[in-house]
Amino acid sequence: MRQSRQMRHVFFAALVRQVRVVWPILSGIILLMIASGLAVASLEDWSIDEALYFTFVTGLTIGYGDFAPHHFLARLLAIVVGLAGIIMTGLVAAVSVQALRETNRDEHDDS
Repeated sequence: MRQSRQMRHVFFAALVRQVRVVWPILSGIILLMIASGLAVASLEDWSIDEALYFTFVTGLTIGYGDFAPHHFLARLLAIVVGLAGIIMTGLVAAVSVQALRETNRDEHDDS
């Protein structure tokens, strides 16, 4: 039990270090997604909560289809949101894998 708690601690400490490194990129991607989503909402006459819902559903899961832009420019911006979401997902996965590697390396160093 103690070893798993220690491993979790090492993992989360490594994860925080990794997030600090990529935070400028990650925050830029999130801001790009939000700005694009708000622009889509403006073009489509959606409320802000609908815009944020559309942005993160589109960016994180490539959409449910319950909100779909109809204007050409809004569709282009939706593509930007989707691509930014794919990049963000890859970045989060890479950071997590790096934290797992550090945890594994720390475990083997203690042995």
